[in-house]
This record gives sequence, structure tokens and C-alpha cells, in this order.
Amino acid sequence: MKVLGVAVSSGVLHFGALDVPQGATAAVLAGAPARLVPAVGLSGAERLADTFDRITQDLRILAPDAVVLVGTRKHGNWTYKEATERISLISALMLSCAQQNVLYKELKTEQIGRVVGIPPASLGTFSHETIGLTQRPPYWNAGRGAAFAAALAYVTDGSEN
Repeated sequence: MKVLGVAVSSGVLHFGALDVPQGATAAVLAGAPARLVPAVGLSGAERLADTFDRITQDLRILAPDAVVLVGTRKHGNWTYKEATERISLISALMLSCAQQNVLYKELKTEQIGRVVGIPPASLGTFSHETIGLTQRPPYWNAGRGAAFAAALAYVTDGSEN
């Protein structure tokens, strides 16, 4: 099973892709992108369409069985720009998953934290060594660590059922 964890942070999609062969332990999926930064030169509908196309391209290449989004911990005091950016990124991700027939699921940070054994507000402290990495990859603290934690929580907790 291939699972793509996704965390949205500061207007960027951070990816954590795991491959979990039947009966084996989770391993980082080789060649998976680290993140997707929306095109700076585009805005509005053009930016959304470009983001959708780029996510779809990544999903075609990775061919995950599931995409798991890290739910937000922020429930108030959003600026319009922050909210619009997050909603646009998540909408593009959801539509791409639907188009590619990939299961999409959002996990709350509480559930992820419980499964991987760290406080929900501290998913960025998820250890890269837990998934077999000897060095911390780029963008780990920015959101990639949380994305890997979500992917691992999904496969560990049996959330695919």
C-alpha cells in the first residue's frame, strides 16, 4: 500500500509518501516530491487550475492508494487570504484525488498524535528515524514531518478500513 500524507502550511502542500508492502514495515517512497509550492506568477482561477494539474501529475506518478490530509488545529482568527489559500489547496487536492480514484481522508491532529505517540500540537517533532531515515529531510519542520506522521498513523491505525 502506498500512502501520501499531506500537510498544508504557509500556502504550501508538504508531502510524506510511504510504501507499506503487505506484511512489511513502512518505508519512505523513493522519488516522491517533498512539497508543492503554488505558482507565484499566477492568481485566482489560473493558479487553482495550475495547482490542480500539478497535484494530479504527482498523483499519477506516485499512484498512492490513499491521500491523508493533516487537519488544521487553527479554528479561528483566519485572514481571508490565509483561509482562501488553504481552502484552494485542499480543494485542488480533493478534486485531484476524486479524478484519479484515490481515497482521500482527513485525520485530526489528535488522532495522528495518539497513534504516533506525540502531542497533537507537536507533530513537527515527529522523528524521521521512526520511518527509517538517518537524516532529517528538507522542509521537515515546515510540514513534511507532520505529513509523514499522518501517513504512518493511517497505515498503523488501520484507518484504511
